[in-house]
Order: sequence, then structure tokens, then C-alpha cells
Amino acid sequence: MEGFISDFYKDAKIISPDGDDYQYFYGYYDMCPAKADGSKHLCHRVKFLDRIPEPGDIADLGYLVDGKFVKFAETTAWNFQQGAMLRYDSPNSDVVYYNVRNDDNTFSTVTHNLVSGEKKYTDRAAAAISWDGKYGIGLNFSRIFDFRPGYGYSGAPDPYFDVNVPDDDGAFLIDMETGKSKLLLSYTDLEPVSYLPENSKIMINHVTFNPASDRFVMLVRNFKKEGDRDWRTSMVVSDLNGNTTTLLKSTFVSHYWWNDDKNIMVFCQIEDHRGILIINCETGETKEIKSPFFEPKGNRDVHCNLSPCGNYIIGDGYPHDGYRELWAYSLKTGKTEILFKSRNLQPKYDDIRCDLHACFIAGGKYISFDITHRDRRDVAIVDTSALNF
Repeated sequence: MEGFISDFYKDAKIISPDGDDYQYFYGYYDMCPAKADGSKHLCHRVKFLDRIPEPGDIADLGYLVDGKFVKFAETTAWNFQQGAMLRYDSPNSDVVYYNVRNDDNTFSTVTHNLVSGEKKYTDRAAAAISWDGKYGIGLNFSRIFDFRPGYGYSGAPDPYFDVNVPDDDGAFLIDMETGKSKLLLSYTDLEPVSYLPENSKIMINHVTFNPASDRFVMLVRNFKKEGDRDWRTSMVVSDLNGNTTTLLKSTFVSHYWWNDDKNIMVFCQIEDHRGILIINCETGETKEIKSPFFEPKGNRDVHCNLSPCGNYIIGDGYPHDGYRELWAYSLKTGKTEILFKSRNLQPKYDDIRCDLHACFIAGGKYISFDITHRDRRDVAIVDTSALNF
């Protein structure tokens, strides 16, 4: 792969097509992008990369195989950070999920069997789907768009735009079989357990189920007011009956990963410390992961991800000297290695940036990621042979 900078990997390769005018990307780091053998890697294909998507902008949805893009659907409900929430039900499944815009300018999640062609639709769009495929958590993507355009969907006004804490909006539990949803946690329920500044307009940004699919974690945030340097975030865990535990209160919290059913790895700040902690969501016990790469001077943020074998943390932060780095940390030895650097295309707006969003696929045999090394969006993979330190 000409021009690809790699000190440790010699066989990193771009798997999206070459020689056309499309931009190719997958999206977030905590979903299921590929089949169990690493083939049929899911992908979005769009015509531009330099602006926020507008309501009529179409993203083709498909998978990459043998250097080709095979389209199976399209959507106008997408963004550059998380795409259309496109993912496989599991690595052994031919069922995929993705979000779409309806004729009435609302949003739904499609359950699409790629073999039979059967499609089912939910009554609202899911921001997360449980790993057993039974439930989704529906959010107001218009409210998310108002907060951060790179994570919501444009063109559908939030009916609660002027309401700081709506009592009939919040986190909805979706039955993925019937497609019906019910309000599980309203914003009036979440306000007292989020400990955010008084009289804040609040929203939910990032939601993920644990592997057992019996609880989920969410980031509850406040909209910035005039004079605020940044928003504040609380990390709240809920079971499927709406019983909540607040793990982090009104601080800096960004990216996280369920290490198992109880323990969450999270890049956050507690008091004057910022870095990666592992938090037990039942006991509240914390453990710090120490590495210079997890500190603000190394990476001011980390998209953290645990290898299937449980031995390595991988992650990417934000650009250094025009390059994005993918690093790995050994939980056994405490060593950190930079796996490679990829040239970064600086965007006009932060929310259309291309993070690596690296994740393990094929049971840990490969790492998949998005890059702009060729001054366009591409999907690439590397094998994990270098994870031997």
C-alpha cells in the first residue's frame, strides 16, 4: 500500500475500492463491522467529506469484499462519526442493523436479513442494540444533532428544543422483534442522577449494552451555555427496568468500552487526574491504567478498545504533527507500542473529522480502522501479529 507509514505492521492494507470518486468509511469503534472470518466488512459510501450531511444526502450501505463495494441499501440518516449505526447482529449473522429517515422526517432502525431480503422497522431509531438482538435504546437524534452535528441527524427539528428537561423524552427501550418502544428513562428521571449544573438543558449522547445485554451505559451531558468552555458529562448505568447507578458525576468523560459485564474501561477525569480507569459498575471500585499514552500530553482523548483475548488495549487519540497514531498497551507487561501512523486530513469542521476508530475483527486476528492517508476516506485493516510484547 504505497505511502502507508508502518513501523511494526508490514501488511496493513486499504480494503475499500480505489480509483473512484467516493468516500468510504465504517464509523464507530464499538459496533460489529465484519463477518467472523473478517470478510464482508460493512461500509458507508458517500460523495463528499467536507461538510455536515444535509437531509437529502444519501449514504450507500454495503460491504467490502475482494476490494469491491457491494451495496444492499441506502439511507439519509447518517453522520461521519457513527454513520447510520450500521452493524452486524453478530459476526456469525447475515442480519444487519442501520438507521433510516422516514417519509414524515422521523427516524427508524432497520433489521435487514441480507440473505432473505426481509426487513423490519422500529418506531424510533436506536442508538444501541443489545448483543442478543432483543432490545435497542432509542434516542432523539435531533436533540443529539443540536448538541453535536457529527453524531445526530440533520433536518428534523427537536420538538423539545426549548425544554431543558423533557418528561416525555429520554432513553426508550425498543423491542427489536415487534419494533415498538416505550420510554424507559425520561430526562426528568435522569436530571437528579446526572448531577449536572442546575437549570441545564441535558441530553444523552453515547449508549452501549454490556455483553450480557442486561444493562447499558450512557453519557448524560449538558448543552454549553454562553461563557462555558465545555460541557460536562455524567456516566450513568441502567438495567432494563430503569434502575440507575451514576458512576461518574458531572466531569470529563469521553470514550469507553465494556471489558466484561460489570467492568467499564473509560477515558475520564476524576479530580485532577485524567486518563483511563476501569470502573466496576456494581461496586464502584476503580483501577487506573498507567501509560504516558493515556495522559493529556500523549493523547488528550482515547478511543479505547480491549482485544478479545483480554491482553491488549488499543486506541487512537487525536492528531500529532499531521498524523494519527494507533497504539497498543499490554495489560500483562505494562508496555505501550505505537503500531502505525496514518497521515491525517485536517477537516474544515471538527465533527466531520476522520478518527481511526480502530476495532478488533475476526476474533482478534485483524484490526479495522478508518483513515484519510490518501487524502480521502478509506477503510483499512492490519493483522495483529505485532501484539506480542
